[in-house]
Amino acid sequence: MTDTTITKRDNEGSNWGRWGADDERGTLNLLTPERVLAATQVCKTGKVYSLSLPIQQHGVPILDHRGAPRRLSLSSASDKDPYVAFNGAAGLGSNEDVLVIASHSITHMDALSHVFTQEGIYNGFARDEFSTTGGAPHCDIRATGTFAGRGILLDVARHQGVDWLEPGHVITSAELDACADAQGTEVRAGDILLVRTGWLDLFATGDAPEFAQPGLGVDAASFVDDHEIAAVGADNTAIECMPFDDNVFLAVHIELLVKRGVTLMEHLKLSELAADGCHEFLFSVGALPVTGAAGSPINPVAIG
Repeated sequence: MTDTTITKRDNEGSNWGRWGADDERGTLNLLTPERVLAATQVCKTGKVYSLSLPIQQHGVPILDHRGAPRRLSLSSASDKDPYVAFNGAAGLGSNEDVLVIASHSITHMDALSHVFTQEGIYNGFARDEFSTTGGAPHCDIRATGTFAGRGILLDVARHQGVDWLEPGHVITSAELDACADAQGTEVRAGDILLVRTGWLDLFATGDAPEFAQPGLGVDAASFVDDHEIAAVGADNTAIECMPFDDNVFLAVHIELLVKRGVTLMEHLKLSELAADGCHEFLFSVGALPVTGAAGSPINPVAIG
């Protein structure tokens, strides 16, 4: 396997230090108040799209090592008159739940502390600072937090005339540019890029291969650089193609998340946006502000 170590002498494509030695937000710094305000002007229909898959145990993509989420009942009508001690009326009660879910389960966001190399996480923070009890002291999901901006959908599958790209298809920068041109979608600095491969539609058929998926290749990082993209999301499991480009494990995560500080969002439900031809929208997303967490389930919202 090719060596994936980032050295401090290898600065190609790196944003380490670009926004200061203490920066923990990476390319989200490109979402200036002016750009966010401008994004509120792109809505044309007012239609609201949820881009999240349902949180459930079956019928959604779940990696074995993360386990399926669990919803457990904390209280219900089986508890007889639980509020009598508080002068609650007979028959009065409440339904409440306990949720057990991996931070990177189903539709989720990666914090910049999610992936590390020999040199550390984004911006040079030490990988060994992450602890089992405390989590990430730098670049946790709270640093990513909540953000909004102009979102654009590049429907690469539809542009190539297919329902979904073939498993293992490597999306290049040239393909992203060609898709944007064909759609008539202007790509602007600070945009939040969503890429539709069609993989979730293939998954829904039950015939998706166990490992192979279409996704971004390492070359696509140049599209992110050239257009000053603030964050990237896709409808597949890892943003990147699998098997991994050039047989480098997590190659695109290393290029985008670690080197550039690009927030990544995975398993986005993009089919409704695509069906409506909605390629430009106001995009908003918030993570659960769990101190020290390396990721979070999300429910992104697009307003067309």
